[in-house]
Amino acid sequence: MATAPLAIVWPCRLSVAEYAAAGKRIEVPAQACPSCGARLTAWSGYRRWLRDDGEYRIWVRRARCPTCRVTHALLPDFVCARRLDTVEVIGAGLELGVAGAGMRTVAERLGLAHSTTRDWRRRHRARAPALLAHLAAVAVAAGAELRDLPTGVEAAAPAALGAIAAEARRRFGGRVPGLWRLWNAICGGWPLGTNTGPPLAGSSGVAQMG
Repeated sequence: MATAPLAIVWPCRLSVAEYAAAGKRIEVPAQACPSCGARLTAWSGYRRWLRDDGEYRIWVRRARCPTCRVTHALLPDFVCARRLDTVEVIGAGLELGVAGAGMRTVAERLGLAHSTTRDWRRRHRARAPALLAHLAAVAVAAGAELRDLPTGVEAAAPAALGAIAAEARRRFGGRVPGLWRLWNAICGGWPLGTNTGPPLAGSSGVAQMG
């Protein structure tokens, strides 16, 4: 199985517009190497497009581990690896689709191409078993209760995410990001990644708020 490019998702308190306006002045909290724990050092960055309520050109910082000599993209929690749209837009589309809306209808509501929303749903459906297993493990580690999950695996994954979010809010209050940003953090930036194995995640996302 091909390995996805390395990414670290960090909790960003800024809106997409505020982040974009900061440009290269954006400040990212210190990050540790997910492999060895060493403090990462700044390693330039790159520009990429991001679509939310409009299209933005944002700067993504990179960092390098001085021990492992591996570089990581430092993604704000609203950015998914290799996805043009923010995680909130993707999450809203998936929520509608899982609830029963056709993805053509979802595309019309979001003002996007049908091929885009259809791809989200296909990737989510294909990855739902791995996503659910990963989310269930995070829920158990966080002490969240998983009760009365829907029987369908594709609907059960968002329900497990909701349980994690509820427990995180109970423990950390206002420090908890929105539901879909939390999803992205838990999945290490790859909730809809092209790999078919379990989601890549250096940490649970919940632990980062402690």
